[in-house]
Amino acid sequence: MMDNLVRNLRVLWRAESIIADIRFRQMLTRSTLRGVAALLGVFAFLMGNLALFFALEQAWGAIWAAALIGAGNLLIAILLLVVAERSKPGREMELALEVRNSALQALETDAQALQQQLTEFRDEVRGVREAVVGFVRHPLDTVLPGMLVPLAGAVIKGLKKSE
Repeated sequence: MMDNLVRNLRVLWRAESIIADIRFRQMLTRSTLRGVAALLGVFAFLMGNLALFFALEQAWGAIWAAALIGAGNLLIAILLLVVAERSKPGREMELALEVRNSALQALETDAQALQQQLTEFRDEVRGVREAVVGFVRHPLDTVLPGMLVPLAGAVIKGLKKSE
């Protein structure tokens, strides 16, 4: 009983650690992609500012090149953000969740069995207590039914001898 409980707790602990590891790797991937997207967004902003500067300084040449690079970087940043938001854990997460749920069900079953055993033990203790209390309060009532047959036999033998 306790071996199953300990085994199920170990399985649950292992499943939870796998889930935490998968979630950490997913968070790290998302954070990296968001960081790159933020960096490209800052670069796009800087290029836009540079383009505006060149627009004011010269009429056409380097301006459009800087503007095109800024717009391209902004587009890449947006795409990276979309990819980061849509990334989902793979089959590993489903398996880890399945193992965790199985371990939780097994623990629940073990806990119910343990609760049943404790209830039965409690009922036995109450029965013993009531028997002891009954014997202490009314010792003759408790002992008399068991002694009635031998006592009656002794009385009958005594009556036969006196005849």
